[in-house]
Parts: sequence; structure tokens; C-alpha cells
Amino acid sequence: MNRKLTLPMLLAGALAMGGIMSVAHAEEPAAVAGAAAEAKVIITADKSFRMFFEPAELTVPVGTTVTFSNEDGSNHKVNFSDGTQSDRLRHGAVYTRTFTAPGEYPYACAIHPKMTGKIIVR
Repeated sequence: MNRKLTLPMLLAGALAMGGIMSVAHAEEPAAVAGAAAEAKVIITADKSFRMFFEPAELTVPVGTTVTFSNEDGSNHKVNFSDGTQSDRLRHGAVYTRTFTAPGEYPYACAIHPKMTGKIIVR
């Protein structure tokens, strides 16, 4: 008799024999937005006045709106490699962008080019 094994049959057999099954999964990215369609990137500086985006890399699902919030004392301008950019962000200002297509969206501060980051949309 030639029977086709199904996942429930395999699970039941493994449990009956006391075996342990593990399912491989992809490694989680450093920062992943939750199921909500909103995420945040903070523009900040450390004690040495080194300015940066936190997190520098953010992975979000398609349709997520990312808010960039300037929480340091300098002005910034978020400049994406696809040509999209924010207005000048003074302290306390925010900029939002909704990501409607999968891909990688690198960006930098147009005023401080050493400040870089990337949004990964899946």
C-alpha cells in the first residue's frame, strides 16, 4: 500500500514516539515593526554629539507608515536615495512616509551626510 504522508500524520507519529520536532525559521532582523502599520525612527545624538538615526535599520511590512522624529538640538533633512525627502526638521519636528512597495530604502541626512539609515519593506 502506497500512502501519502501528511503533516498531521507526521506530527502524530513524532509525538507518539516521543520525538521532538523543530521547525527552522529565518533569523529575525535587528529591528522589526509589529503587526501595526506604524513605526518610528528617532533622530538623536550621543554624549559626544555624534548624531544618528535610531534604529539605523528598520524592517517593516508593506503599508507601514514610518515617523521620523527629531529629538536632538540640530536641524535635519531625511533624504531617500529614490529622491523622496523631508522638509528641514527642527527640534521636535516629525516627518512621515508610508511604504507601499517591498524593497530597500536607504536614506541619509541631507545636512549631515554621515548620518545614514535604511528602511527594509517586506
